[in-house]
Amino acid sequence: MEKEIINNQTYNLVGDIGGTNARFALLVPGESELISIKALQCNQFKTIQEAIKSYLSSINNVQIESASIATAGTTHLDVFKLANNNWTIDKADVSSALNDIEVKWINDFSAQALATTSLTNDDVIIINKGVVQTDSMKLVIGPGTGLGTCGLIESAGRWMPLPAQGGHSTFAPNSDLEIKILTILHKQFGHVSTERILSGPGIVNLYKALCQINTKGVLFNTPSEITSAAIKLKPDLMAKETLHLFCQIFGSVTGTIALTNGSLGGIYITSDLIRNFLDFFINSDFLKSFEDKGRLKYYMTDIPIFISKKENMGLIGSAYHLNN
Repeated sequence: MEKEIINNQTYNLVGDIGGTNARFALLVPGESELISIKALQCNQFKTIQEAIKSYLSSINNVQIESASIATAGTTHLDVFKLANNNWTIDKADVSSALNDIEVKWINDFSAQALATTSLTNDDVIIINKGVVQTDSMKLVIGPGTGLGTCGLIESAGRWMPLPAQGGHSTFAPNSDLEIKILTILHKQFGHVSTERILSGPGIVNLYKALCQINTKGVLFNTPSEITSAAIKLKPDLMAKETLHLFCQIFGSVTGTIALTNGSLGGIYITSDLIRNFLDFFINSDFLKSFEDKGRLKYYMTDIPIFISKKENMGLIGSAYHLNN
């Protein structure tokens, strides 16, 4: 049962800002239990400050002592633009809106990575048992509005996230079909990053490209419409092929990053998007595609892969960042 907000008590604020949703929660200083979790749609607000004020006003404007905010983008800069929504974040303006308190900033997938350190066996689904190398890097990855990636390694008794922008790396096709898809998307976007396919909007891009290649009419225009049509009892064939190819490409990209980073510590997939078609994903060619690295297949089969079932991973990681 969630704690009640106590009047005249100070709290800490944690946030998780993505391309679509801005999630917020409160913490009692020194504690890690999330209180009064709420999600707001980013497109309903002109700035992050407006979203924060809306959240706080909904819980009687409690006094905030300090804050930690996880957000997509180049959080090491004082002013940065989010890749997948219209907000430009000025750290000084956010601190000012919170009465000049200290605000810690962390990349959203660094927060996701830190949150994996709190997962129990009940919080994960095993995709590949593998053999955990405890002294090696972990990889945390997940498609959402974009594609987030982050390394994680233990150093001097502390978990250290290694933030990256892997979602913006160049998509590398592995078949004649994928080359055709790349050609179509290149005409539309110029540079084709992996998240042009491996994301919610990417599912739509992939579906429309397949429709064009197969001279089929476009019936669906949102990720939820496509995934729902793909997993129903009598699936739409183009939607099902889209989801099949999505899982295949996701396996290949995840495998490439794991090879590049030496992610023998295990891979954690944190994605609300994939949880929408979890059974399909578990039975897909993700793992086969992940392991399909030629002479290094033996290396890939030893890497453990888990899916996190836990919600609010970004907020959990943001709280970890605040308290450590």
